[in-house]
Amino acid sequence: MVARSVLSPVDPAARHGLEQVKLEPPVTLSSGRKIANAAEAVDLVRAHETRPGVDDRDEVLHALERAQSPDEKTRAVERFRVWASIWGDLPVSSAPGGSADPKP
Repeated sequence: MVARSVLSPVDPAARHGLEQVKLEPPVTLSSGRKIANAAEAVDLVRAHETRPGVDDRDEVLHALERAQSPDEKTRAVERFRVWASIWGDLPVSSAPGGSADPKP
């Protein structure tokens, strides 16, 4: 049996408005699950185990949770797409335009 870390739920204040930040097109994971908004993206990133020094999971999570302006939200969603593609949950081509830049 694999132990799973206990994740605290996203602070409701930090989550405010994330459901309205739509991912167009939605991100389809290899399992078939679709991530259609930033709140779902936060849930997915939080579900992945932290790998300090290995990936930028925490930075992706913070970018999604802290984005306020439309430009910040767009960059945070693109950063999520890149993170997910690097870790094998979706093909890079699912990002709008067929590619993504890991440095938002």
